[in-house]
Amino acid sequence: MSARWETIGRGGSPRIRGEFNLLHLEEVLGQPEGPAAFPGATEFQRSFLSELRVIDHTPRSGAGMLTYIRLQPGKSPLEIWYSDIADIGEEPYPPGFVKMDITYCQYLDSLVVTKGTYGWQYLYTDVSLRRGGFQETVDYLQGMLQVFPELFPRYEYAPFRARLEARL
Repeated sequence: MSARWETIGRGGSPRIRGEFNLLHLEEVLGQPEGPAAFPGATEFQRSFLSELRVIDHTPRSGAGMLTYIRLQPGKSPLEIWYSDIADIGEEPYPPGFVKMDITYCQYLDSLVVTKGTYGWQYLYTDVSLRRGGFQETVDYLQGMLQVFPELFPRYEYAPFRARLEARL
């Protein structure tokens, strides 16, 4: 299931964009291995990358955002990791990867509510969005929280608002 969308942003309404390409779990589990290791990667980083499988990405826009599930034997629940071209992540993990505080089922539920608004995954990380380079993401998320409650009144946006405020 996938979609790429954007609002027009007329009449004072914010311009918001989003995309998701959610892969079927059977396809995810059939992926041969994770992303390629980069030059200079440590053994831990190579091993970590080999455990990742893409569950969601942004192929139409080329925005470079990917969400992974980490396959580790005997580990439950499985970890969800987000990757972006932004300066995120901490040692010993590779640059550009950050663990999300969310389960796979919670990820699916949140994707339905956010409609894949660019950067919504940051709401489930420890990344500060006050840092440079995140203003566009903040704009999209604030726009989502301004417009979506009216467009989609069935969903509760207060938890997303609280998560955004915690990262600003």
